[in-house]
Amino acid sequence: MSYSSSFWEEDSFLKPYDLAIVGAGIVGLSSALFYKQKNPSARVTVLERGFLPKGASTRNAGFACVGSIGEHLADMKKESEKNIKRRIKRRYEGLQLLKKTLGEEAIGYEHCGGFEFFRSEKEFEEVVSQIDSFNDWMSELINEDEVYSKGELQGYPVIRNRLEGALHPGKMMEALVRKVSELGIDIKWSSPVQSVAENGLVNIENGPSLRAGKVLFAANGFVKRLLSDIEINPARGFVMVTDEQESLPWKGIFHHDRGYIYFRNIGDRLLIGGARNLDKDGEQTDQFGNNEMIKAHLKDFVSQTLMLGNTWEIDNEWSGIMGFSSTKTPIIKQLDQKRFIAAGLSGMGIAIGMEVGRSASSMIVL
Repeated sequence: MSYSSSFWEEDSFLKPYDLAIVGAGIVGLSSALFYKQKNPSARVTVLERGFLPKGASTRNAGFACVGSIGEHLADMKKESEKNIKRRIKRRYEGLQLLKKTLGEEAIGYEHCGGFEFFRSEKEFEEVVSQIDSFNDWMSELINEDEVYSKGELQGYPVIRNRLEGALHPGKMMEALVRKVSELGIDIKWSSPVQSVAENGLVNIENGPSLRAGKVLFAANGFVKRLLSDIEINPARGFVMVTDEQESLPWKGIFHHDRGYIYFRNIGDRLLIGGARNLDKDGEQTDQFGNNEMIKAHLKDFVSQTLMLGNTWEIDNEWSGIMGFSSTKTPIIKQLDQKRFIAAGLSGMGIAIGMEVGRSASSMIVL
């Protein structure tokens, strides 16, 4: 039997919204926050398919980073220098906005520094030769000098980025939910959206239909389920955390292999994730789960490369779903008279998610 709402529901909970946002991740909630601040009288709702934000906002590694030199050099083989510079600036400014809006303590931020980690001396020499150039870029783009420097950790060559840090994604999203709720924004959890019509009618699975003046798609890795022609592909990322180690030598955040592998300490535990480049086609999915080949590769990396041996165990493991655009630049645009999109954060949701949300809110006029 189809859902039938009462007169009372229609005259309260289901009154038309000025803005409905699909997706309660960092982009969706940030969009709601900035929109409501500009339009205090607007009626705003955020619709989330999961009991918690079901994507990557609470399922990432907690890196507050602008990217390694190796990643940027790899991207420059496919994109222009202008685009890479714009990306670096956006990530840096996005992190400043996040910390300013929510507060460093509330998001569990630690200014621990970031490291690009190398196993190959040849690869290290190729990347380290670009340090001066990228330091000039950082001075030009964000007015920060001597950001990158070379060094050594545990016998491996590294390039340090003094600006980077780590945070707690769960605390970050809790703080954002609180801030949004305090403004009177209505978050509807466990409300999977089936479709959104051009007239702003939002259909919820096994639930009512909502009417909205404007609708923003902010579902990132899941957006293709609702907008099949959008050029954003899902990508699954695997993460695991070890048990506590008596003496963990790795402190800070680390990038390896152009950023495809990443690891950090959480106290005396090691978090490690990534390596989806080992099976890119298989990991281009919006289904949660583990790729055993990738998991085995990361376990071997921990035991052999990071020298933890065979005495450690996995305490937690999970996957998150990201959304990648063809150029790693998010898609923020108006689709028609009532519908908008802000998605495709390409694995950098922490750095740019709030800034993308602010940009999305600016293009939606009450």
